[in-house]
Amino acid sequence: MDSRQQREKIKDAIERKALCQVRYLHTQPLRLVEDGQITWRGKVEVFQLDGHPEAKVAFGWGIPIDENRIECVTVIGRPPLETPVMAVKAYLASRKID
Repeated sequence: MDSRQQREKIKDAIERKALCQVRYLHTQPLRLVEDGQITWRGKVEVFQLDGHPEAKVAFGWGIPIDENRIECVTVIGRPPLETPVMAVKAYLASRKID
């Protein structure tokens, strides 16, 4: 799956989740480092939400399942999740098992 196809799949997932029109803004390369170790590296797709009651932006990225499929991770940018960094950190925090 190429980057354009992946972006479209993420856009569709955000539209289904946000229930409003979505417009692609840009792709943000991102690397998170904690205690000198890279904890996350990837590209976050940033979208504008048109008509959402609580958020102006949404973020998404794909986690490869195999060469033809990805799992779409989507985060609606409700405050305070208004940046790609905050979206990824929130996702990572939700994945931690105590």
